[in-house]
Amino acid sequence: MKKLVLTTLFVVVFLTGFAKPIEVVPFLQSSAKGLPEKTNVPVLLPTYWEEQTKKPKRHTAVKVKAFENGYVIYFLSMDKHYRANDPALFHPRESSKTGELSGYVGNMTASERPNNFVFYKKKDGVSLWIQPWIKSIIYAKRGPWTLRFDGDNGDEPYQQADELFIAMKKADWLKRKNIQEGNINILGTRSEAYTSFSWETSDGFVYHFSYKGPIKEAVKIADSLKYVE
Repeated sequence: MKKLVLTTLFVVVFLTGFAKPIEVVPFLQSSAKGLPEKTNVPVLLPTYWEEQTKKPKRHTAVKVKAFENGYVIYFLSMDKHYRANDPALFHPRESSKTGELSGYVGNMTASERPNNFVFYKKKDGVSLWIQPWIKSIIYAKRGPWTLRFDGDNGDEPYQQADELFIAMKKADWLKRKNIQEGNINILGTRSEAYTSFSWETSDGFVYHFSYKGPIKEAVKIADSLKYVE
């Protein structure tokens, strides 16, 4: 019996030694090491981030802030590498801001459909409702998610909805995440959209992630978020 216990313990230790740690994206690795100790909020960080292909080449830099009941990370697109919280990052141009990730203790409520919106059509079994005069805003509800598409011209909100549905289906609508209630808002165009995710977990935390760029990239990053210790 004693031999069996020792053998089991050895196997557990052996497998633990080979367990692959959560690998956050390179530009966050130095910040990730001490971040969980600075806040009471479980820390979610991206494990995927594809640099946007622009000329000249851009590099993602971050400003990181941690509080007792929250944390926030600002993502900036810069012309060269910067260490996290470099003084040069504290007054960036608005055009340099590409996203934000935060978590805090709290709760949220679902956004209600405006009374004046009218039924537009169904997409994959989901009812889409549209603002009837300007016709630039679409509202929808799917599972825990409340969706809002705000296009600034033509049929852009419909195209936004198409893009998001395709990307979210590939990510199984983020069902692997602990999401009790959530909002997704998209503003702009498909290729240069401002996509915002907000959701509440079952243990009383609220997370927010926003990204400026292709909708499919925003979904990929949101899907890659993992808890770090």
